[in-house]
Amino acid sequence: MPPVRQTVTFLFTDIERSSELWEMHPQAMGRALAQHDDLLRGIFPEYRGHIFKTMGDAFCVAFVHALDAVQAATTAQRRLASAAWEETGPLRVRMAIHSGDAEQRDGDYFGPTLNRVARVLATGHGGQTLLTFVTTETVRTFLPDEISMRDLGERRLKDLSRPERIFQLVAKDLPTDFPPLRSLEVLPNNLPAQVTSFVGREREMAELKRLIGTTRLLTLTGTGGTGKTRLSLQVAAELLDQFPHGVWLVELSTISDPELIPEAILNAVNIREEPDRAPLSTLIEALRARNLLLVLDNCEHLISACAQISTTLLRHCPQLKIIASSREPLSIEGEVIWSVSALAVPDFGRSGGTLELDRLGDFEAVQLFVERAAAIHPGFALTPENAALVARICWRLDGIPLALELAAARVKVLPLPQILTRLDDRFRLLTGGSRTALPRQQTLGALIDWSYDLLSEPERILLRRLAVFVVGRTLEMAEAVCAGDGIASAEVFDLLYSLVEKSLVMVETGPAGETRYTMLESIYDYAEEKLNQHGETAAYRRKHLEFFVRFAEEIEPHLFGPDQKVWLEKLSVEHPNLDLALRTSLGSQETIGLGLRLAGALTRYWEVRSYLTEGSGQFQALLARMDDSVELEVQAKAELGAGRMSWAQDRDIEALKHCRAAQRLYESVGKIDQAALIEAFIGFVEANEGNNSAARQHFERAQKMGEELNLERVKAMSLHGLGTLAARSGDFAAARAAKQKAIEAFQTIGDRWAISLITGSLGRVCFAAGDYASAQRYIWEALTITRDLGNNWSVPYALEGLADIYAVENQAARAVRLYGAASAQREALALAFSVTEKISYQRALDHLHQLVPEPAFREGWKEGRALGIQAAIQLAKDGK
Repeated sequence: MPPVRQTVTFLFTDIERSSELWEMHPQAMGRALAQHDDLLRGIFPEYRGHIFKTMGDAFCVAFVHALDAVQAATTAQRRLASAAWEETGPLRVRMAIHSGDAEQRDGDYFGPTLNRVARVLATGHGGQTLLTFVTTETVRTFLPDEISMRDLGERRLKDLSRPERIFQLVAKDLPTDFPPLRSLEVLPNNLPAQVTSFVGREREMAELKRLIGTTRLLTLTGTGGTGKTRLSLQVAAELLDQFPHGVWLVELSTISDPELIPEAILNAVNIREEPDRAPLSTLIEALRARNLLLVLDNCEHLISACAQISTTLLRHCPQLKIIASSREPLSIEGEVIWSVSALAVPDFGRSGGTLELDRLGDFEAVQLFVERAAAIHPGFALTPENAALVARICWRLDGIPLALELAAARVKVLPLPQILTRLDDRFRLLTGGSRTALPRQQTLGALIDWSYDLLSEPERILLRRLAVFVVGRTLEMAEAVCAGDGIASAEVFDLLYSLVEKSLVMVETGPAGETRYTMLESIYDYAEEKLNQHGETAAYRRKHLEFFVRFAEEIEPHLFGPDQKVWLEKLSVEHPNLDLALRTSLGSQETIGLGLRLAGALTRYWEVRSYLTEGSGQFQALLARMDDSVELEVQAKAELGAGRMSWAQDRDIEALKHCRAAQRLYESVGKIDQAALIEAFIGFVEANEGNNSAARQHFERAQKMGEELNLERVKAMSLHGLGTLAARSGDFAAARAAKQKAIEAFQTIGDRWAISLITGSLGRVCFAAGDYASAQRYIWEALTITRDLGNNWSVPYALEGLADIYAVENQAARAVRLYGAASAQREALALAFSVTEKISYQRALDHLHQLVPEPAFREGWKEGRALGIQAAIQLAKDGK
């Protein structure tokens, strides 16, 4: 019989901790499971439910009416709760209900609706019943008085697609309070949301999850366009529950320097770089005791470095596992290689050209083509009339996902017979009539060639020029960089829109709601090759560099003002493009000046967002090639930027060298305001070295210059520095007054980053002076600001400062937990102690040991270490 498509409400169930119960009570669990099965098999038919599948202890039930499913679940939960159980105790069963279209075939159901209800079920807890928004809206007006719905909000599920608004069934005599849902928001990860659904690959998913349980390095290999990245992300999402320290994606596609791989991993896992220590060493130390999964995506262009780093990390970090995607294996010991094949397609060769319509839906390539075509052209469906054409298109495209998506996009403008004809003609043209020996990369290239040939000449020009960007670009960027020599600036929007319509360019929404245009990796590689073939690479890389110099210089003043967070985010989105522009500047002596301008404009961004190693490396590379052709003011700004990077990494001798060079250069061009600012900054560097007398001379000199020239920032910095020196001498009143005046000045300016640094320092001064209420307020204010700006290395310092306050306010138990949490964060971020910090830290712990004796201290410390960063901050907030 042909498949039947209908709207169905599905109820899925699952016993919580069933594996553990089987291990603890094997005989009793067998009897308990039989009791559970008999109970559910008796209830669901009472409400006209059809049990179409059972898997272990899980039930899959279909209902025609959603209200029947809700009442069946309510009754089942009540009877499970009131039943008498043996040694196992009550079996806690989680349930999920979702309504949608599904295909019924051979007594079973198929389609995305079933995947969705399974994902919802996975977020729940034993005894809890969850419903999706669509089901809740269907039954809301028909619910009996004893049943209501609690809105749990939108949640990201493990399929990584659109969020689902989830409701909890609330009924009399049933538990109502449960832990947070096991959705992506509460599990540590940085996996990106996907704009399309994940189709097929059930067998591969099951096998890959099994393999990652037996190996520590799993590499997904295959040609471009086969879906390696999407498959690795989906496997990683399914494994979130197994890695308490998280699942972290490291995107390597935009990195060309293998030396930056450790830093990319540090940034992905939110680990702070440690001054004067190699990033790889920091990474090893931070991950040594952590149980997490890294997803290294697009390793092929850095294959040797990825292999070496993976070997090193796996050797030193026993609980670490890695999933890598690459066009070739890493070829290291212990690696398990999984070749990502194309999606399953109908085999015309074996079938003799005849296919059964009711079996076409089993082929993943057909599923993908039909779903993507329906998204482009609503109403498209697999029918007896088009089934053979769809099957043959999928066969011709070898089931390559990217090829299928590109072809499906043509359904809007071309009938299926024309699509098939064009594919047939193109393949014969490119292979000389032989398809059997065709490598998949050539097949994908042939399809992209075909799409490229269908473009107008201006569209082709724009597509290849878009390849000068990496990751993404806005319309304004495309207009500024890609226009000229065949494309007028006014034409770019229409051409870009046309490329989007033809699925060669994709539209995404950026963090600030802006529209960004991206390309799939294979399309990007193809466009970049075309750019090279036309001899345009150097010219348009130069235009790209010039654009981002202007872009960064226009943003830089805003990084010191009240809207700095907005502008930091704008730079963060363009980080890969900025990195590419800097690399371009190093390609020619005549562009070194542009590179120095760009690096100078990015100094504050690198400092706030902790890109210290990257920023320092860029400055050193550029300064090493700087000559007299570079304007003196550009040289000065670069020297100052290099000085700030060195200072932030506690390389004070280097910082002094760069700052003094910058000061001399600024003085030579009459920029006395900048020279005054550096004077104050040198004071801080000297203070770091413990040279209090020299520091005071610099602060006082800067203060005088600031007053003479009416430079508010210089005066505020000088006050802050003098306040630090006053605190060191024990004059806390003077220190507090100076820092408060500095904060007021920066509040007028609107520089939140500077405010946060001074406010945190003021909190410590207040604590030393015995004003604990003010100390708590200031430390919390500083933490709030730095977190809002995207800084992460300030958290443990704030937790320790707040813990010190709680310790003297009879909240020693909370202080121990906060110190434990800070300890875990210090390890995660690889934060070191200075000599004075170490002394005060040990003194604080000794004091806490006296207030909280063992074993309470050890238990509190352990509880604190188990807290995630948000939970630790919440603990600090509760004590506010």
